[in-house]
Amino acid sequence: MCTTCGCGIGQTHINGKSMQLHQHSDKPLHYRPLKHSHAHAPNPMPADTDHSPNTIHFGTGIAGTHTPGMSQARMVKIERDILAKNDRYADENRQHLSEHGVFALNLVSSPGSGKTTLLVKTIEMLRGKLPITVIEGDQQTDHDAERIRATGVPAIQINTGKGCHLDAHMVGHAIQQLPILDNSLLFIENVGNLVCPSGFDLGEA
Repeated sequence: MCTTCGCGIGQTHINGKSMQLHQHSDKPLHYRPLKHSHAHAPNPMPADTDHSPNTIHFGTGIAGTHTPGMSQARMVKIERDILAKNDRYADENRQHLSEHGVFALNLVSSPGSGKTTLLVKTIEMLRGKLPITVIEGDQQTDHDAERIRATGVPAIQINTGKGCHLDAHMVGHAIQQLPILDNSLLFIENVGNLVCPSGFDLGEA
């Protein structure tokens, strides 16, 4: 769930196949266990002057938004947990890509702004200079991935369903399925949305 807009999860597909959202306990998991030897102090929760779930803050509470039946402190904790888990996946993606000399870029912009057109033109300009692969993010269709594949570059489609952005877990699964070569360039075209994608690190450079 995205705490910015409340979009759902669980309908993610990669190249048309359902991506099972499974638990990894607390260990991030795409490639190898992370070494983690130091302790963390607990994060203090921000003060919430009114813990009643029925208080309407009209977006002015500490969470910056309002969800019926949920206190501001609870919303902040949920968002921190979601982002912390995502950051662990992103760190692992970044480490994996770095070890293989892969430079990854995350393209974010509004729907219809020309992300795919820019990407196609960039691929045409760089053709023959270095290997390129592409991860395409969209809620429903695979039209953009088809446009990329027409250039001769490998592309994988992530359909997020009700989700309004890509996250590092989805991208990690896509990376595993792509023929990414060492010392190459990876483009990630995010879902057309100017708000939620900015909050989720994918492991890009």
